Amino acid sequence: MKFSSRNAYTGTVSAIVNGSRGMEVEVTLPSGDKMYGSIPNAVAEKLGIEVGREAACLVKATEIMLAGETGDMLIGCRNQFEGKVVKLVRGFVNGEVLIETASGLEVNATVTLEGVNRLKIERGCTVTALFKSENVIIAVKK
Repeated sequence: MKFSSRNAYTGTVSAIVNGSRGMEVEVTLPSGDKMYGSIPNAVAEKLGIEVGREAACLVKATEIMLAGETGDMLIGCRNQFEGKVVKLVRGFVNGEVLIETASGLEVNATVTLEGVNRLKIERGCTVTALFKSENVIIAVKK
């Protein structure tokens, strides 16, 4: 599968939690990391979502929030990936930040320059990439 999204991760559906209007799909990536997407029941039925099926998780870089030191705060966000900033490209309005986790997973985030400056983001610093399961698009092969 090929996608234009810089955040396109393939893996295997490892768990499904059904709800009244939708389901949460857990996808285990080759790195061992788990990513979560929430989709409506009708979409899950159309895609044939089931445990063991190969799937891809797509996340827009603009849907990813970055957090610096969280101190004693617990964050209620399903997808959280801590890693080192390996690349930072400053534009006129936004910064493109590439994070690499200890397992080798790469996450691309586009954040405002104000956010980059507030967090003092630079190459080598540690940040946590956060994104809601509702912002994960699930794709499967036909």
